[in-house]
Amino acid sequence: MAGTTDWKALVSAKRADRASRIPKDWTLPESITSKVSSKSPVSAFDLLAETSVLTLREHELTEKYDATALLEKMASKELTSLEVTTAFCKRAALAQQLTNCLTEIFFDKALERAQECDDYLNKNGKTMGTFHGLPMSLKDMLMVKGEAATLGFVSYLKKPVAQHDSYIVQIMLEAGAVLYCKTNVPQTLFVCESHNNVFGTTMNPYKLSLTSAGSSSGEGALVGFRGSILGVGSDIGGSVRAPALCCGTFGFKPSVDRLPWGGQQALIRQGWPGVLPTLGPHATSAQDLTLFTKTILTAKPWKRDSTAHAIPWRDVPKKQHLTIGVWGGDADFPITPPVARILKEATAKLESKGHTVKHIKCPSLSTALKFASPGYKFDTSNKVFEFLSEGEEEPVPELHTAAPPDDGAPVDLEAIWNFNANKENYREEWAKVWRENDIDVLVCPGSRQVAPPHGKFGVPYYTMIWNYLDFPASVVPFSKVDKSVDSVDMKDYDVNAVEGAPGSVQVVGWRFQDEETLNATEVIAESLKM
Repeated sequence: MAGTTDWKALVSAKRADRASRIPKDWTLPESITSKVSSKSPVSAFDLLAETSVLTLREHELTEKYDATALLEKMASKELTSLEVTTAFCKRAALAQQLTNCLTEIFFDKALERAQECDDYLNKNGKTMGTFHGLPMSLKDMLMVKGEAATLGFVSYLKKPVAQHDSYIVQIMLEAGAVLYCKTNVPQTLFVCESHNNVFGTTMNPYKLSLTSAGSSSGEGALVGFRGSILGVGSDIGGSVRAPALCCGTFGFKPSVDRLPWGGQQALIRQGWPGVLPTLGPHATSAQDLTLFTKTILTAKPWKRDSTAHAIPWRDVPKKQHLTIGVWGGDADFPITPPVARILKEATAKLESKGHTVKHIKCPSLSTALKFASPGYKFDTSNKVFEFLSEGEEEPVPELHTAAPPDDGAPVDLEAIWNFNANKENYREEWAKVWRENDIDVLVCPGSRQVAPPHGKFGVPYYTMIWNYLDFPASVVPFSKVDKSVDSVDMKDYDVNAVEGAPGSVQVVGWRFQDEETLNATEVIAESLKM
């Protein structure tokens, strides 16, 4: 932690300001908050059941519907944006107190915006756009005019508030979105964990002692708790999908630069030649992943942000019967018993719904790791560690275990050349899998494990491979850990620690076939309904 009184005072002031933005009527009693701890196995949902802050109506609004359904009800005036936004602001306030998932809170602005949406609809007889009146959450890195974007860096506490909106935020607002909060990230955003020294640790709503993963830690926890039903994260190695699979939500990583990346808080140096990041949605349904992506792409983001490819949204027919390749994982990176069982049950259910399932042999994951690893050290100035030094912060322990092993090779032009050549060759190995099996999508684990205890996620092998190859990929929640069937001896696996944790499968498509991948995600999600 930062050593000077100045920085300690800044952190203390920041946390106090965040707490002050939760109305007193929405605060929880000490009898409940005293049970909140990153070492506690209690569920945030169980703690919520002990409260009466939410009315029955607000429980219904935040628990019964997905974004698509709420948008329809607001457009028809069956619901108002003001009542929907109030409900989600209250639930987000509870999520913050139970899981520590928020960084910036601007409920007052959200309620004013919601009233504007209602007034517009009443006056004009039409909605502002696709997202009309919908409360939507944002990962902390995205800029919202008038709000801070500290990214959990102590040194960023002195940065001024945003003077502009990120490009994707502009599009969301023009489509009628109501923005009400920003969400937590881990230190540096390069680990699948949830701790930084400014805001602390975000906890998993299903069991506080489990990680919400990262780096879209707060989005995963907030959407998992249904304090938001549609939000925006980012993904460079699994940062949307890892929180989704840990917190029981849907998440989608598009192909790079389909969605507009520009206008964010500074983090990655311009010109980065390694594995590239992308923004992506967190949601409570598969159709909402499609809704979000289609809405952003229909707005032609490349006309305002040069980082976005000029690839319009394509309306492609939805195949109701898919040819699905199933990859059970790599023996070098064995999956834990519940992940194996859940994948097996999902595969059987897909077959029972008439889909063609092909169990396929895939290229080595070890090869992918070997080829991708150099790309994570191309920033020879170690810029993110400069940000830590400026705030007198020590790196969190997970930074030393979350990155692939360093091969010790020098970083020079030859290394960058080899990195790209190896990626092309490895992608061609996967192209052979797609061609020879004639599959629509691949279904595989999203991780070796379900949500583990804090600090135990490690390297996200089963998500980072798709960032390396730039393949679109989604997470579909399915089943949960059941001690009665998942009590199998395995090194570093404790069924008692993860009992009740959400399960999932990962759906992977071919590069730039984002629309086909989203369609397949919807079909697979429908087929896997419990």
